[in-house]
Amino acid sequence: MLEIRLARTPEEREEIFKLRYQIYVEELGWLENCPNYEPNHEQKKLEDPLDLSANLFMALDRHQLVGTIRCNYTKDLDLENLDLDYYIKLYQMEKVGDINTLYTSITGRFMVQSNFRGKGIGLKIMEALYKQQLLDGIKFDFVDAEAYLVPFFEKLGYQTISKIDYQMYESSVLMVLNLLNLKHLEKVK
Repeated sequence: MLEIRLARTPEEREEIFKLRYQIYVEELGWLENCPNYEPNHEQKKLEDPLDLSANLFMALDRHQLVGTIRCNYTKDLDLENLDLDYYIKLYQMEKVGDINTLYTSITGRFMVQSNFRGKGIGLKIMEALYKQQLLDGIKFDFVDAEAYLVPFFEKLGYQTISKIDYQMYESSVLMVLNLLNLKHLEKVK
């Protein structure tokens, strides 16, 4: 039985950080030399400053963590340690129009264990995220997706803005979802 929910305890968050390490470092070989997101090889986990204020969703299959996603509400970012202007520029929020950071989120770290891919778990994670965002008054969600994930996000209603070029790995496609644009969302169902 699949359960999708927010991580509730520090131990559950640690479990997510370990799943990230498994997928990003052990499976994909990513983030080996990234100064901002240095993997902890000793503890085999991967966390970064955005995790402090993030909603971390868990996909559990019979109590085993099989997938996760992170969502940061820009209004909740730790402004003592993070630069909000950096994220506004990185995600090119001005291109979307009248964005208010009180109603905006940034989503990332979306992953499903390899032996659970292709079973609809990613879609269920995104549905849970969407419902939570609506409950919390979020209007716009930004995501940077690898090229192969763009069709998946487009089916969910995300629209491409442009590309983001990261130094650590290939460029990603910057996308936005207007959660309240029902006319657009009806078209993509």
